[in-house]
Amino acid sequence: MGYRTSERLPFIAEAPSHEGLYYALYSKALANIGCQLKVIRAPKKRVLHMLKSGEIDFYPGLGYSDEREEYLHFIDSGLKSRSAIISHVDTKPVKSLAEMKGKTLLIAHGAKPIDGEKYGVFMRSGYDLSLAQVVDLISKKQVDFYFYNEDNINYFLAQNPNENIKVYSINENPTVLHLGFSRKSQFALEEYNTAFDPLSDKSLVNREYVLTTNNKAYQFQQSLIELKNQGVTNKLVREFFYQQHIH
Repeated sequence: MGYRTSERLPFIAEAPSHEGLYYALYSKALANIGCQLKVIRAPKKRVLHMLKSGEIDFYPGLGYSDEREEYLHFIDSGLKSRSAIISHVDTKPVKSLAEMKGKTLLIAHGAKPIDGEKYGVFMRSGYDLSLAQVVDLISKKQVDFYFYNEDNINYFLAQNPNENIKVYSINENPTVLHLGFSRKSQFALEEYNTAFDPLSDKSLVNREYVLTTNNKAYQFQQSLIELKNQGVTNKLVREFFYQQHIH
């Protein structure tokens, strides 16, 4: 597994520690199919390059895009994610990029591309941004908005309260969090998806290639489904998000 060097608690600690929900969940799923988890930390752009070449096998949580589909299989992790916006308390709430016109949106290098120019939004990016850095920049009004996982933000602010920060959801229902598994990995074998519709847009449900059933990547996918169905995944989520920081 590859991941950027900064923390995303409680999913993963700052390098060199790899402790967190990702390690607990994925090491358990891999152990069930006779594999061990090794973690490599590097800047996100470097990690994505390593995924393209098959040098590392997977990234623990990635949103789908046509570009990423060219070198990744997307596997349901069993985890869910709800997107939220972080802004300064003085900033008027927004629900879309169009409402951010004239404002500055912060993104991390290697993040899913956003066409700010189309909406008149100023874009500012940074390498391996930590949530602490993001909150600091917004608190000082050096940037206006940042998209992030709502649970992560609330977890961070519960331990690091900041009266200058406002957080609100931008989608009512949580979405499935997928891991990105390298198509070049030695553990992935694929075949043409006979259900693929070339006349429709590619998506998570309309992919040109899918995993065969005789490889470790597929077994990993099935192991994650089993952990979710057994309630193990939700138990780990409760443990890492809601129990470890309550004293």
